[in-house]
Amino acid sequence: MSGAAVGVQELKNSTPRFEGWNLVPLAGIPIIGMPFVGRFNGISDLWADSADILRGVLTRSGEKLMRSADNYAQANQVNQKLVEKVRP
Repeated sequence: MSGAAVGVQELKNSTPRFEGWNLVPLAGIPIIGMPFVGRFNGISDLWADSADILRGVLTRSGEKLMRSADNYAQANQVNQKLVEKVRP
C-alpha cells in the first residue's frame, strides 16, 4: 500500500496548474481564457485535495484495506460455491 501512496503523491505533485508564465498563451483572449483557467485550476485543486486524502488512507489504513479485501474475497468464494450448488 505504501507504493500506491507514493504513486498517488507523485500524481498529485505533477498535477498541472495555470500560473504566471503558463498564462501567456491565453493573454490574447482573456474573456475566454480566464474562466477556463479558473475552472481548470479548480479541478486541479480538487484533485490535489483528493490525492491527499487517498494517500492518507493508503498510508495509515493500508492494512485494514488489505484485510477488508481478503474478507470480501472469502465471502465471494463462499457465495460462488452456494450458487454452484443451486445451479449445477
